[in-house]
Amino acid sequence: MSSPDQARVFRISAQKSLAMPDTTTPTSIDLAEQDLVFGHPNAGKNKNNRWQNRPATFFLNDFQKLMVFLFSDETEENAKFKVAQRQSATKLEPPLTRMDKVKQAWERILPHRELVVGGLRIQTQVRGDTSKIYNSSEMSDGERVIFYLIGQCLAAPQNGIIVIDEPELHLHKSVQAPLWAEIERLRPDCLFVYLTHDVDFAVAQEGAQRVWLKSFDGSSWDWELIEDNDNLPDNLLIEVLGSRKGSMPFCVERPCLISLMPG
Repeated sequence: MSSPDQARVFRISAQKSLAMPDTTTPTSIDLAEQDLVFGHPNAGKNKNNRWQNRPATFFLNDFQKLMVFLFSDETEENAKFKVAQRQSATKLEPPLTRMDKVKQAWERILPHRELVVGGLRIQTQVRGDTSKIYNSSEMSDGERVIFYLIGQCLAAPQNGIIVIDEPELHLHKSVQAPLWAEIERLRPDCLFVYLTHDVDFAVAQEGAQRVWLKSFDGSSWDWELIEDNDNLPDNLLIEVLGSRKGSMPFCVERPCLISLMPG
């Protein structure tokens, strides 16, 4: 890629493993971040390693790396807090780590469930019922993907461009819009790009500027801004454009981009 914004782009693939590990071993936060973002702790700034030079088709399997990153961040921030508290004459407020933010956001989306974080592992229980607790590997696809998406977006670089392939995947329609609204609230510094087949999801993103991707010749897109049309509601306009042979509507900026692909 030759885009000047390449370094800011952080992509979350639709083709990903949701195998969530039960336990995790933290490491240096720098190495953990490098491994998650670039695919290897010694990959430098080369993102090709993350995708094995096949970004369009590679099956991403980085849930373990995400967990290592989150627990490494937790360990690093808690260690800093411990030192600062010892040096302070007054009581300090503990840091709000990325893991804390994941837990809070996850529980807002799934209010009848609770994440139990501790001992370098994550478990889930029915809220207020400690007798019904289960390991992270036993979570439903929806529970795991919500955790994964929140964690990945919190790991994106500052002022980044977060590209999400099929943001509706494994998610019930009732949680799609609230989840992404919550994640966008956590990362107001980032531009969100959504690639989706779901018309309802695209329409639910109010305030987005839509762009129609007419064609792709293998190296460049032919695209056109979709102006507001008082004669057609947004969902109908998107469906009409999306059903045309060879066309793909694309929505951009709120700050978010939404690419709506015909199924």
